[in-house]
Amino acid sequence: MIIRKKNRNRKWQRKFIKSIFESSNDKTKHFSKIMLQNINLLNKKNEYLPKYIFKYYSPTSENILDIKNQRLWLSHPKSFNDPFDCNIGYDRENYKKSCTMQIIKENGCIDENNKLDGFTLDDRIRIQNSRLDDYFSFDSKIESYSDVIRKILNLKSEEFKTKTRNILSTKLQQIDNKIDKLKNLNIRVACFSEFEKYEEFYNQIVMWSHYADNHKGFCIEYDMEFLKSDIHLSQNNLEFNHDKKDEYLKERNEAIIKAGLFPIEYTSNRINIPVTKLDLINVDSFERIIYNSNIDELFYKTFVVKSANWNYEKEWRIIIDERISNYYDNKIPFPYVKTIYLGCKAEKELINTMINIGEDIGAEVNILKMDGKKFKLESTGTWSYKYDRDNHKWNNPYIY
Repeated sequence: MIIRKKNRNRKWQRKFIKSIFESSNDKTKHFSKIMLQNINLLNKKNEYLPKYIFKYYSPTSENILDIKNQRLWLSHPKSFNDPFDCNIGYDRENYKKSCTMQIIKENGCIDENNKLDGFTLDDRIRIQNSRLDDYFSFDSKIESYSDVIRKILNLKSEEFKTKTRNILSTKLQQIDNKIDKLKNLNIRVACFSEFEKYEEFYNQIVMWSHYADNHKGFCIEYDMEFLKSDIHLSQNNLEFNHDKKDEYLKERNEAIIKAGLFPIEYTSNRINIPVTKLDLINVDSFERIIYNSNIDELFYKTFVVKSANWNYEKEWRIIIDERISNYYDNKIPFPYVKTIYLGCKAEKELINTMINIGEDIGAEVNILKMDGKKFKLESTGTWSYKYDRDNHKWNNPYIY
């Protein structure tokens, strides 16, 4: 019963994102701004959110300081190890066909007797009725667009052939450049996993190998129970510059974290920008993307979809808008550490440091070790470790 419910709950995120952008008539508003002005919609996420989430860390000084200071680093997707992750695409062949039809529409069809210097009516019908290569079938009697356009252009004059190919090449290059700029927007992400603490977490030896420096690092269990309750914004915007600034920021940070937290949907299909929406991607005179929520909706959906090959990670992620991420220099306050787990190959210096940090921030610390019988981990508290460490100081190394 629990497993079925979880699988069902991982299918809601795209509909929720769509409802967010549809709730605003102002297409220039960003995701976070819409959410902060629609708290009732935000609180509809309560039933879907996890109680605990886990994040693996390499034992770097930067990561250790982030836990000590109770901050969360937000990564840019271009640093991810999966090049498909958060990488929006489009159907190049379909767009090319659409551009070809647009050329014909703008210039009209020429007479059959002068078919060297333009597209004829027969050419237009063949192109329009051609299939895309994605729908290839060995027994298909319908010509593919790529074959049709190649055959047609080969019968045209060199001047028309070159002109047409240059137009299509330029349009494809322009779209590629715009999508590259779209991918470089500073929307930031933090990645987590949701595991059943006793049934799944201790079996995740691969996650430790991939994300915690081969078990030398640590994993943090975050308590997100507070997100399952309704969020209320009691402080108005004027409080930001007054003595209630900390309370104001705390309320909104919790709302933004709740708004941006989604489970990953694992699938075999990427999110693509439909051909009909590609022309909505525009840049200003400084070659910067002009914001449009129609595209932003697709962009956000890209952030919550991942290849089915990664489904063992059971990932959740927090997505934060550029303006908020920049305000915190990409490290937002995140004081929700519940438990610190230290890898089975963690060095003593890391263990001692994290024990001290755990005491300072009120988090439990567990040391993991390899199970003697199975390919799994088991944890112990730090009492015996601290006893052995402190008792070791009383051993006189000069007595044999």
